[in-house]
Amino acid sequence: MSETNQINFHFLCPTFEINQRKIKLWIGKIILENKHKTGTINLIFCNDDYLLDLNIKYLAHDYYTDIITFPYHDNPIEGDLYISIDRVKENASQLKIDYEIELLRVIIHGIFHLLGFQDKDEIQSSKMRHLEDVALKKYHQDFMNEVHYYDQVYDVVRLIPAGRVSSYGAISNFLSLGSARMVGWALNQLKGTETDIPSFRVVNAKGELTGRLSFTNGRDMEQLLKQEGTVVVDNKVVDFETKHWNPSFEL
Repeated sequence: MSETNQINFHFLCPTFEINQRKIKLWIGKIILENKHKTGTINLIFCNDDYLLDLNIKYLAHDYYTDIITFPYHDNPIEGDLYISIDRVKENASQLKIDYEIELLRVIIHGIFHLLGFQDKDEIQSSKMRHLEDVALKKYHQDFMNEVHYYDQVYDVVRLIPAGRVSSYGAISNFLSLGSARMVGWALNQLKGTETDIPSFRVVNAKGELTGRLSFTNGRDMEQLLKQEGTVVVDNKVVDFETKHWNPSFEL
């Protein structure tokens, strides 16, 4: 299955509403926290019968399940997650929990499988459930509560790969902020200080280092980019179009 985006959503059942942007960012954050990179991941939503056929054909299991994970590469993380919406709804009803929460749990369960975590015995299952609970709490804190948009900007910037750059406008569009300046304001709060947020990888729409004046105490924006192999001439990224990382296309 060849795709342009890194995290893709496919519907082999009737399409339903799901916040793809938030889930992409959430998945990327969880993968990054586990010290891996995000490759191509396909979330494929189907019905019970479709997933049962896969279960029989590839795993020799003749029973319904909510998810089957096919891992292809461990770093960057790549794989397909086949999720039965019928099973998710049924399980949510039986457990008397919100359907959206159960769907998020199944999605992140599959991601943890791609990260190498298993649930074949009681100890592994307990560990997996703990990881799911922590991840769901992060989703609730980051996307279901009223949080300042700065935090979401920082989460996106953390995902920019070394040796690549993004732009204020691309990040703004991905987060639906309405203005590239809002991203600039968020990054300006960092004042170029040492953090885990690589703000030096964010430039303007022309590839210019317009944020360089925020870097003080000897932390030069151009020098940080050059250390990662990004060529800068006259305060502008060379070959910007090739270097540009757009979260709307790559998450």
